Parts: sequence; structure tokens; C-alpha cells
Amino acid sequence: MSKLRVGAQLIIWGQRVKSDLVGVLDEVSSLGYEGIECGTDTFNAVSDAKGILESRGLSLAGFHTGIGAVSREEVEKALSTLEDLGGRYLIFSGAGGRENSDENYLKNSKRLDEYGRLAMERGIKVCYHNHWQEIVNDERGIRLILENTDPRHVSLCVDTYWVKHGGGDPLEFIRKHKDRVVYLHLKDGTVEGMRKKPPEFVELGRGVINFPEIIEEAKSLNVEWVVVEQDRTSLTPKESMAISRRYLKEKFRL
Repeated sequence: MSKLRVGAQLIIWGQRVKSDLVGVLDEVSSLGYEGIECGTDTFNAVSDAKGILESRGLSLAGFHTGIGAVSREEVEKALSTLEDLGGRYLIFSGAGGRENSDENYLKNSKRLDEYGRLAMERGIKVCYHNHWQEIVNDERGIRLILENTDPRHVSLCVDTYWVKHGGGDPLEFIRKHKDRVVYLHLKDGTVEGMRKKPPEFVELGRGVINFPEIIEEAKSLNVEWVVVEQDRTSLTPKESMAISRRYLKEKFRL
């Protein structure tokens, strides 16, 4: 069983990531997170990204971007930055596009596979991150992606709450696709939010997700990173991420 590393997705800090990255990383570090996940362009204007991370005891877990938001050249640049900073995961989402169509899934599966091949040459894994759209209709979106990509090139980053929002069971989803799961987004939401768009996101342990079994399953699969992701909050980002970090420490000793 693996020792899980706990990361923070910076999305909850919003525009502060661009205007005050160092301040955001100070907060992340002070809360006891071991690493971060962020957008592919986060460090573009930073001269000493490696030093900034290392001085705060943080690792770069990976980058996350929409499959339709970046060109091949931008993907190659992101891979180079990951390699330089020691990140091992490049995560994509949004393969179905606005239409959530089979055509888009098939087109973007080819791109995912190509990017996964490029990443593998550098020792980096490409992962696909689900939203609710890939889960509805008997997981049609996920099935199209997995059936049309090489397992050596494309793995899964499972977002726990988006599976639930799409009508699935996160634990069963992870077990079903265990051969492709290498990375988790730990996300929670309320019962009332499950059928709303947008849903209501909450701190870990305050919503409907059954994390104890999910954490045990992640350990058994030798997942390296579990990344806390909360898209929005009614508190401050630091307060919300502190609550979730404390939950993982007290409940699972992570």
C-alpha cells in the first residue's frame, strides 16, 4: 500500500494565483499540504519557480488544463516545465466539449493519446479528469475515452464529487477503472447540490462523499497524489482548505 501525498488545487484562490502567487503558496504551505496542482501557465512569468516551491517545502504534483484550451506547442511547453520542476502529471478535462458529443470525445481521445505518448517519453503521465458529463448515460464519455486511448498513454484522475453529481458511485467507479486510476481529486458537495447546476461544493467531510473507503482504495492502488479541490467557497480559501486538510489529518493521518 502506498503512502499518499496530499496536494492542494489552487483553483479556490481564483485570481490571486496570478496576482499573488507567493502569498497563495505561503498559505498552502502553512496548512501542511505537501504539494500543489495548478494551471499550465501558472509559472510562465515566474523566474525562480523551483526555488519558490522548494523554500516552502512544496512539490508540484501536476498541471491541469482543458484539452481544447491548449495547442500542441503549449502542451510541449507544459511538459518541459513539469520536467524542470519535478511534476509527474499533466491532467486534461473537457473532452466532450460544450455539446458533450461522441464526435468531440473521439477527436480529443486522439489528442490525449498523442500527448500521453509525448509525456511518457519524459517520464510524465497524462491523466483524464472527469466532470459529471462523462458519467451520465452509463459513463459514455469515459468509455469512449478509455476505449480509444492506449492505457500506457492515458490514465485517470478521478474527481470524487463529479462522479457523484453525474449519478455514479465514486468508490465503485474507482474500483471499476482501477487499472487506469493513478491520481485523485478529493472533492465534496451537499445532497441538495447533487441535482443543481452548479452544484454546492463544501469542505471534505461536510458533504455526501464517503471518503474512508475511497482513501483505502487509493492506498491499495498505489495512487501517489490525492489533491484537495474545492471550486468555490463561502469562506476564505485558506479557511476552507484548512478544514479539509485537518479532516484528512485527523480522520486518516494523512
